[in-house]
Amino acid sequence: MARLHRPPLFLAAIFVAAMAGALAATLLLLAPRGADAHANTQVGGTLRIGIGWLPPPETPDMRLYAEEGFDLDLAAEIARGMGVRPEFILVAPDDAAQALAAGEVDLVVARAGAGDGLRRGARIVETGFESGLSIAMRSDRPLASWADLKGRVVCASEANRHGRDLAQRLGATVKVERAPAVALMQVRTGECDAAIHDRVLLDPLFTKLSWQKFSATLPALEPTSLVVAVSPGNADLAQAVTGALKDETSPERWRQRREKWASTVSFEVYRDQVAADCH
Repeated sequence: MARLHRPPLFLAAIFVAAMAGALAATLLLLAPRGADAHANTQVGGTLRIGIGWLPPPETPDMRLYAEEGFDLDLAAEIARGMGVRPEFILVAPDDAAQALAAGEVDLVVARAGAGDGLRRGARIVETGFESGLSIAMRSDRPLASWADLKGRVVCASEANRHGRDLAQRLGATVKVERAPAVALMQVRTGECDAAIHDRVLLDPLFTKLSWQKFSATLPALEPTSLVVAVSPGNADLAQAVTGALKDETSPERWRQRREKWASTVSFEVYRDQVAADCH
């Protein structure tokens, strides 16, 4: 009777090991890795982004305005860079860390100071934008100090919660307006003694000839940075956000944004003031 030929045991072991290695390599290639892990699982999906203020869907006169800061612009850039659809969810700045911890949002785009609680309760991705608050006022009768705002009328936009809080603490009467252009226009018309905004946005505005009479200001106070916050344990999402913003956070890119903001707002002030003068 013929005897069956059996391969040596060591050859069988080599075959099994080779198959296991091939399977492991295949799984490694198919699995999302590193900074792309969260992005890959989210492509085509929805990214829930917490924002401290959302503009109304439309205005009574149907006019569009440049907003106070760049929160919404940056949030849209993150979603676009990650290949997802953004869902903006209103989250009060003081509730941002709690919203992340509860899973109500995937990330928050917000302004945060050096000692802000959000920095302790979340993983932070810096965006490169930082500014203190300052004011625009008439050059022929400027206020000498921040303390002189007491009893004065200060215009601030709806989105500028930090500016409104500062003006109120200093004893000013705050007049809340829809957008920065409306607040700044009322300095020109005399309805407000000053308008409060980010100093790094006022600086390029003041270089324009039409703003020389309204370019008096005060030293910047209470600087904050624009940051993206994710839950502390979500390192993959933080890396995905960093990757999505890699071409959007350079000093030159921020200079371009500031210049565009100043030009757009200056035009909006001119448009609204001319329209008001024509009626």
